[in-house]
Amino acid sequence: MSDDLRGLPPRRELPDDVRDRLRAEVRAGIGKPRRTKHLWYAAAAAVVVLAAGAVVATQAVRQQPVAGPPPPAPDPGNRLTLDAKVATSSLDRCWAAVKGAGKEDRVPPREEWVPLFTEVLAGDSVVAVTAAGKPMFCETTATTVTLSDPGATPAYAPGTRVGLLLHSPTGVVAGVVDAGSAPPFLDSRTESGDNMSQSIRPSTVTGQFVAMTRAALWTTTLSLENPPAPGGTVLPTPPPWLVMVVDRPVTADRTSPAGRALGECLAAAEMEVVPDAAAYAPGPVLEADGYRVVLGRHDERVVVCATQPDRKRPGKTKSTSYLDFTGPQPPPARTLIVDTLGGTESEAEQGKARRPFTAALPTTATKATIDFGIGTSVEADVVDGMVATWVPQNIHLDPLAKVHVRARDAQGKVVYDGSLMLM
Repeated sequence: MSDDLRGLPPRRELPDDVRDRLRAEVRAGIGKPRRTKHLWYAAAAAVVVLAAGAVVATQAVRQQPVAGPPPPAPDPGNRLTLDAKVATSSLDRCWAAVKGAGKEDRVPPREEWVPLFTEVLAGDSVVAVTAAGKPMFCETTATTVTLSDPGATPAYAPGTRVGLLLHSPTGVVAGVVDAGSAPPFLDSRTESGDNMSQSIRPSTVTGQFVAMTRAALWTTTLSLENPPAPGGTVLPTPPPWLVMVVDRPVTADRTSPAGRALGECLAAAEMEVVPDAAAYAPGPVLEADGYRVVLGRHDERVVVCATQPDRKRPGKTKSTSYLDFTGPQPPPARTLIVDTLGGTESEAEQGKARRPFTAALPTTATKATIDFGIGTSVEADVVDGMVATWVPQNIHLDPLAKVHVRARDAQGKVVYDGSLMLM
């Protein structure tokens, strides 16, 4: 061994995610895509990016001590990552949907699909992929599959170099950013005036990007913003998706009063669209002073959906969903986030605001005693591990305040006894 190398730590294998990403970038970069007016992919550029990524990864491996953390991914600026397991499962479902629709002639063979990166948010997974060099996006949820059309031309807004290829019912926005252009911000604005802005993070290889806006498809306007420049450019409607199908159907009650309330609220929610909304079984319902709150559960996921008068649009209501983002292994008892109804931002009459307390509890619970610490407690039914009640109006809404909850099963056995955050 050379004396120059004696000070280096022992050679280490690249982590699986780094290896998968490098392999994907190589395969994507050496494809032979069709050149168009707006899109180009250069094998040389891919090789340069790959080389740079390899240098970063190699340096990270050499500089880390043996017992240290793994080296960073080769794209630390964008933080785009490839989950090989998610990609394989999703792409297999998308291919099955293509075959089921009899559209195999519209896409390259499955073996020519090369996953580049994945985006996952609360049960919604998107894979950015190239198919014989063409950009394509495969979205899967617990019950649905959506695949963009690899033969479609991206929809570009005049004067921009950002083209859309997909805007799905769950609010996924995906497309391409032409090489050499700075990615702008993507703004999503609903009819009720809610808006959200997020940065676009394109792949350094193909320019593909995915944005999880969670804004309703039919009532959302997408625009590109370039701060500090004023105004924005409205994006056109993307080309139709190639396939959208419910491949793993799950049905839930929508005929009972609670089922109808949940279905209506989730369908009307414009921001924070809930994937697989039809699969959520209804839980408890609260109604008072023109406000309505309903809970729903699908497996381990819980959602709160609230409806209130829309003061900015007289005669109409506004529905908002709050999905529980606690991860794949949520604690057995937890507070579910929901805003105050009729708060100052809603321009409601003073003194008309109501605050719901909602929580997830063990599914064996049937009754819960909720003590707000003001000398009185509330008894509430627990439905499928969900409980809801109104917070007393004379209580101070302290962000650090807690409530004591004791939950019992049908035999009276205590299945949870502890404190939860009030809000």
